[in-house]
Amino acid sequence: MRALLFLLFMVSAGHAQDRDGNDTPGEWRITTHNAYGLWDSFCDERVTDGTTEERCYLRYVDVFSGHPKFAAMYLFVTPQEVEFGIERGTRFAPDGFRIMAGTGAILWSNKRRSCLAGRQCTYTGQDAADLLGLMAQGQTLVLDFSDPHGADQVLNWDLTQFAEALKNYRANALSKGLL
Repeated sequence: MRALLFLLFMVSAGHAQDRDGNDTPGEWRITTHNAYGLWDSFCDERVTDGTTEERCYLRYVDVFSGHPKFAAMYLFVTPQEVEFGIERGTRFAPDGFRIMAGTGAILWSNKRRSCLAGRQCTYTGQDAADLLGLMAQGQTLVLDFSDPHGADQVLNWDLTQFAEALKNYRANALSKGLL
């Protein structure tokens, strides 16, 4: 549980790591924030040895279970990768990690064992580009799973504003030379 709380603070807009890897609210300053439903597009910056470092990212954080059995899942898009934050011990139902079209058709279903077993779930390169393209076309990202506490969960992440959020994120990252 502590690891998950730490992770959520890491992806929070007002929270970042210092240069030694410690969680501090300090050095990153938000320069751009746009919300598209529950999707957030951010850019922020900090100064290192007189040089400004910039980063942009798109995120969605879903805290689906509160105290005492806290649990959450997130999606984090950076120029380098698409990362799903899935707690260890999560087990997805067959086709329980999928993108749905407005017609109800399945556009994509996650087949990566590491993702489906609640381990690392990161996409890079063409795989990330393809996934983002399908998300931009989709209506809902469905996550049907048993959480680490043994509770069955079904999350329906609304993708209707994802294309607009992705466009904003990419424009911001491109304007800063990050794409």
